[in-house]
Amino acid sequence: MSQYVEYDSYSEWLKARRNTLGASEAASAIGIGFMSTIDLWREKTCRKQPNDLSENERVKYGIAVEEHLRALFQAQFVNKYQVEYHAFRVYKHDTYKFMTCTLDGELIRLSDGAKGVWECKTAWVMSKRDLDEWNGRIKQAYFCQICAQLLVTNYDFAIVTVQLIMPDGNSEIRHYNIERGEVKEDIEYIKNEAIKFWRYVIQDKQPPQKLML
Repeated sequence: MSQYVEYDSYSEWLKARRNTLGASEAASAIGIGFMSTIDLWREKTCRKQPNDLSENERVKYGIAVEEHLRALFQAQFVNKYQVEYHAFRVYKHDTYKFMTCTLDGELIRLSDGAKGVWECKTAWVMSKRDLDEWNGRIKQAYFCQICAQLLVTNYDFAIVTVQLIMPDGNSEIRHYNIERGEVKEDIEYIKNEAIKFWRYVIQDKQPPQKLML
C-alpha cells in the first residue's frame, strides 16, 4: 500500500515538497532534466530559491487546461478507466521517504482493477524535430518522471495525455500507455540514481556536474 499525505492548501503542499525529490525533478537529479543537477542540489540545500514560473505563459496555459484534458480523458475512456484527482496529495516511497510525487490523475483499469498514473502534458511543436520527439514515445525527461511516479506509488501502469500545439494554432491530443513491467529496469536505474543524488543533499556536498541532454 502506497503512503501519502493529504495537505489542505497549495501553500502547505508547496512547502512540503521542497524537502523532497519530486518525480518531476528526478530527471534533473540524473542529468537529463530541464535544470542542471547542481542547480537542483542548490535548491534542495537552500542555496538557491526555485525559479518562479507562475507568470510563464506556457506554464499558465498548462495549468489552465489540465482539468479539461482530464475531463476529456474521463469522458472518452469512461468504459475503460475510473479517474480520480487529489490536488494536494503527496505520495511517499515506502522505503525512501525523500522520493515523492503528486499525480495529475489516478486511474483504475476496469478490466482488471489495476491502478495507474495519469499524467497531463502540453507541448508546442515548432518544427518537424519537435514532432518527431513525440512519435511513438514521450520526451526523455517526461519518461523519467513517469518512472519515478511508478516507483513511488508502486502502481501498475501510466497513461500520458499530451496536447501537441502546432504553429498554426491547431492541436492534437495523444495518449501514451506505459506498463510497469516493460520499464522495470528504467525504474530501478532512476531509484539508484535518485538515492545517489539525495546522499549529496544530506551530506551538503556538491554533486559532480552531469551532462544535460
